[in-house]
Amino acid sequence: MTAAVFGATLFGDSAHLVRVETRMGRGLSRVIMVGMPDAATREARERLPAALARHDFSFPKGKVLFNLVPAQLPKRGLPLDLALAVSLLIQDRQLPKLKSSILFLAELDLQGRLRPPARGTLLASLAALEEQCSTVITAPESAQEAAIAPGIQAYGLVDLQEVKEFLRQASAFQPVQVAGPADLSGIQNPGRVAHSGNTTAASATHAQSPELRLDDLRGQSVAREAAAIAVAGRHSLLLQGPPGTGKSMLARRLPGLLPSLEQSVALQLAKVEALLGPVPAIPSMAPFRAPHTSVSAQALLGGGMPLRPGEIARAHGGILFLDELPEFTRPVLEGMRQPLEEKEVRLQRAREWATYPADVMLVATSNPCACGFVTHPKIPCRCTPNRLQTYRNRISGPLQDRFDLFVEMGPVGAEELQQDSTPPHDEDLHLQLEQTRAFQQEQQRQRGFALASMAEVDAIHSAGLEAAAATLLRQAATVIPLSGRGMLRCLRVARTAADLDCCPQIRASDMRKALSFRPLPVGQETATAPRHSPGQAWSRRKPASAAQSPPLAGD
Repeated sequence: MTAAVFGATLFGDSAHLVRVETRMGRGLSRVIMVGMPDAATREARERLPAALARHDFSFPKGKVLFNLVPAQLPKRGLPLDLALAVSLLIQDRQLPKLKSSILFLAELDLQGRLRPPARGTLLASLAALEEQCSTVITAPESAQEAAIAPGIQAYGLVDLQEVKEFLRQASAFQPVQVAGPADLSGIQNPGRVAHSGNTTAASATHAQSPELRLDDLRGQSVAREAAAIAVAGRHSLLLQGPPGTGKSMLARRLPGLLPSLEQSVALQLAKVEALLGPVPAIPSMAPFRAPHTSVSAQALLGGGMPLRPGEIARAHGGILFLDELPEFTRPVLEGMRQPLEEKEVRLQRAREWATYPADVMLVATSNPCACGFVTHPKIPCRCTPNRLQTYRNRISGPLQDRFDLFVEMGPVGAEELQQDSTPPHDEDLHLQLEQTRAFQQEQQRQRGFALASMAEVDAIHSAGLEAAAATLLRQAATVIPLSGRGMLRCLRVARTAADLDCCPQIRASDMRKALSFRPLPVGQETATAPRHSPGQAWSRRKPASAAQSPPLAGD
């Protein structure tokens, strides 16, 4: 393969390499660019002469033609200044010919200094690997991101003079060294071997805020149990209750229970973030995204021109938290239905399309009504029946059916608030979750899946389902209106409940627990509210209130 000068462009959800070809000829002095360059690329015609002159290069007189290959792909999102300059200087014999293909990824200022791309550096490096191009030259600020791609040798050079010296004697320079895909410390800036003293060495670290602890939440034992099941199996969770019962407090403490990201998931997340800005290193912790209720469908799902990923894609591998779920607009809520099922967002526009990963754990909170007190045991509700029904209709049945766990949280008494933290404590819960993950990994070889949230009906049945549990589910389907999706989600939650006890088979107690977290049929929530005492997270399906429904097998 002939050595080529490469730049890069962003299109949809990925980057593509752009081969820069240059031809010079006689005629009036002018610069022609073909191959669908954007405005920023065309403006390089004005920057290049000043940048070259600063480092004693001459800009050729006569006609200069730049051809950007492939011609039918729009060139945007990534700067082509450096690639254009190098290709021109090689053609004019002011720089030596390349021995191998190199990706030049930087903007040039009028002083000839290299400026980093605003976004997309990691994606460009990954695209270079697909074209068997393993060398990237960019600005020092973006060299760390370029080196994240496995197999890439990234060099951070300061200006055109260093680029000239690199092309003449590459052995005098060393590529940036990355300590590890999930390690943000020890990432050194690139520098020359001969001039290492002129290079500032620095390490990038995360400024982590103090971890929020679940021990801060008092009471709410049922909600805590639901949270453990949700984290263990990556199940979606809906918390409902009057104001001040700890719904948001509990949701914001769930990230501390999640494990570190797997390397493949972390790389997918890094690629999403690279479409929006710089990525100093592959993330190691699961993301937690909490958009405001005023967020638009485009901001949550993705969109714009050019296409950008939304909040749901940025939460890939972690938690998407929607506080006050009914307050989000209808297009936002209904637009999530397909991504939640398929674990990806597909955006299609007339001239562009993209697919973003969206394997998120959805956690949402909601008040039971507009005033918030229809289920409160002491404070009367001020909502009219019509207003109450209108508020409930903000969350459609299909969206509500996509939640695996539904918990109604009640107020906590003053005495319990002043007591010590409610068990299980953080340390005990972390230990239990670690044991559960080890059990799930061990069982994956036999049953074909680790997390129950990814399993289908046949796989769950094959993994082990006691007859009593199956009978209980069939009987419950006649009491609680369960769709086919609802029955599958009950099976998944029951499977995770069994995993928490390291039990290979789903027992009747696991199925009863899963059924207890299904939402109430419309119209029954208010009738059951006075039956629950304050200080407890309650649900119609709790054993204490099982008498409200026809008896099921095993009760």
